[in-house]
Amino acid sequence: MTAEHKLVPIFETEVLNYMGLKRKPRSEVPPKYDFPDRFYALKSSLDKSFYKPQPQSVITDQIITIDHFFTPDFCDELLSSFSDKLVLETTPLIKSKEYAARFNDRVSLTNFRAADSLWQYLREILLQKPQFEDEDLEEIRHIFADAKSLNPQLRVYRYTKGHHFGKHYDESVTCPMAHDPKTHGKTKWTLLIYLTGGADFEGGGTIFYPETSRERNKVINVHADKAVLNGF
Repeated sequence: MTAEHKLVPIFETEVLNYMGLKRKPRSEVPPKYDFPDRFYALKSSLDKSFYKPQPQSVITDQIITIDHFFTPDFCDELLSSFSDKLVLETTPLIKSKEYAARFNDRVSLTNFRAADSLWQYLREILLQKPQFEDEDLEEIRHIFADAKSLNPQLRVYRYTKGHHFGKHYDESVTCPMAHDPKTHGKTKWTLLIYLTGGADFEGGGTIFYPETSRERNKVINVHADKAVLNGF
């Protein structure tokens, strides 16, 4: 596939910490889209698999990557499902004091069951016990020990040639827990899942500019068959 026909779908949500707030759940409009059946069996499939994706700390307590977060065939299944059943809208946004310039295709889905299934899968990966002594994995286990859920608002993005999203900061938001809509939490990390990438594609990565003094000159470009956790 040429650069002119580049397609980079990104699947995004956030990790929640418990706040103990109890609120009445909002009445949700039944979603017109539902994920493939395999999406709701992610953890059980992981439990049966010999291979378990390994998280890697790129910048301590700020950027974590997980290679091969989804299998290639499952990425293809999601892409086919999104293409056939979702309508992504182009949403240009002019740069302002509050927002970065953005030009891409996107759709937002609120699905508590899907978000909880994704969280159970992600949690199993993040909290796995290392087979050998590994300080990075132990640190990741410690960081996410108190994490409770994912934001049930899931976003799908598509970038083609000319699309972009300017430099920006992700902000913490308060939202319902995926497994318990009456209980609210506060987001601490953003989860990005890249469904395409590799040699057949050009561009489409997410660039991080670390602010720590030790990493300030290190620009990080993440893309292709990975999941990325970005703390804020």
